[in-house]
Amino acid sequence: MKLESIADKIEIKELNAKYNFSVDEYYAESWADCSTKDGVFNALLPGRAPRGRDALIKFVDVVVEAFGKMHHLTINEIILLGGNEAQQKCYLQFIYNKNGAIQGGICIYNDWLEKENSKWKYSRRDVVYKTKSVDIPDKSKI
Repeated sequence: MKLESIADKIEIKELNAKYNFSVDEYYAESWADCSTKDGVFNALLPGRAPRGRDALIKFVDVVVEAFGKMHHLTINEIILLGGNEAQQKCYLQFIYNKNGAIQGGICIYNDWLEKENSKWKYSRRDVVYKTKSVDIPDKSKI
């Protein structure tokens, strides 16, 4: 594997981390900056597919309302590079605390990425549940 390919894969993995921390810490602009100017996120919430920076920024409030405090963990990335485009498939461990109940599950991200201004960004990100866990009581609320 070429050094250039290794650097691209590292940059994409770092993009995953920036995306995760940004949404978990409610940094809407930073989260939106992970996508291309017309990027789309096909979310877990039915009928929700924000497209473009402004819609993505507003969508952070929607997910916070729907899920409460969130934690996103991505692992097992498979990244296929093709010039200035790439595809990625990875697992998402998604945990959230809504109204004292800790919930979550394992999801799969299917991503299409493009280089925009020499930086990797998501042009399309689809997420689907693979398995959902049952509610776990938050012991601090009992």
